[in-house]
Amino acid sequence: MAAGDTDQDTRIRIMHGGPFYNIVSMLGLRKPGWRAFVFGSFCWTMPVLLLLATQGRYGARLFLYDWGAWAKFLIAPILLTLTEKPISFALDECAAILFRTPLVASQSMSDARQALSNARDRTAAWGAEAGCLLLAAAASILNANNFLSGSAPGWAASEGRLSLAGLWCLVVSNTLYWFLLARMVWKHVVWAGFLSDIRRCHLRLAVTHPDGHGGLGFMGLYPAGYTLFTLAVSSVTAAGIGHVMQNDAVTPTLFTIVGAGWLVIVLLYYAMPLAGLAADISRLKRKAVMLSMAKATDFERKQERTLLGENIFADEVEPETEEFRDVKPLYKASLKTSALLINKGNVLPVLVPALLPLLVVGASYLSYSQLGPIVKRLLLL
Repeated sequence: MAAGDTDQDTRIRIMHGGPFYNIVSMLGLRKPGWRAFVFGSFCWTMPVLLLLATQGRYGARLFLYDWGAWAKFLIAPILLTLTEKPISFALDECAAILFRTPLVASQSMSDARQALSNARDRTAAWGAEAGCLLLAAAASILNANNFLSGSAPGWAASEGRLSLAGLWCLVVSNTLYWFLLARMVWKHVVWAGFLSDIRRCHLRLAVTHPDGHGGLGFMGLYPAGYTLFTLAVSSVTAAGIGHVMQNDAVTPTLFTIVGAGWLVIVLLYYAMPLAGLAADISRLKRKAVMLSMAKATDFERKQERTLLGENIFADEVEPETEEFRDVKPLYKASLKTSALLINKGNVLPVLVPALLPLLVVGASYLSYSQLGPIVKRLLLL
């Protein structure tokens, strides 16, 4: 890599640009902390005030006892806003290591730079955020149909008519939640696309790299930046599971199955962008094992001829090489190389925030003595 490349900006800046970023900047909400406070006030505090004004303490109490309202209209909007900074930092760090180590071969550096530029263009595309807004509006319309069909909570509707608080939650709170979630998922798709483009470049992987992943082990650390995102989505999911479990007999086996299923979904979400790079590591390992086995055979037979004067299992034509090298260290390193970039060493920042909200819900149905073994099994301890 040329010396000048280290001075170039290697950040994706995945949370910058686009209509949403420009609007919140103009409104003075660029700082995530202040924006999270405003979103929480709009999504959760306003419905409480509307209920107090229209239905009194009874309506407000129904809202405050609703797990889904807490998760979707308070916890999720705040966490989905606060998660922007750690996600941006984690992805920028991975991109910086990728370019500055350098893992990209010199002949592919221009392609890698183009991949970075494409990722910045995608994350700032207005069409993507417009699609996120349409998706959020569609989710609110679908939710409105469910409410009007009789499945609404008591604070949101009665006798087929939406309350003022219910209307606010559908138009503002629910739409904002789904927009923030869809926008974060789109950013994740952009990251996956960037890694897919990088995979097409020539990478300088080494099977003996001390990280045990050919030099790409640092990529498995990026989900740690998504801790708040995982906690937000898991909170909403746990609230939905809690509503369903209210009508069913909850057993430790059922809860374990539900928890394991959710953890698998979360792991797949973070593992999918790394699938292409994992395939490259697998190919590196396979080739290194085969080549080192062939070289080891030549070396050991050379040693055998030196010590015994002949090979025990002779060959008519032995390879004519001036120098044979002992490749046992490379062979052993090849066997230890793993394509699992998300593994037991770095998976806890993914599993813990995904499991914690489920445990809060599970504590309402199961005893602590029942939850303990379930947690150990789900965390693979």
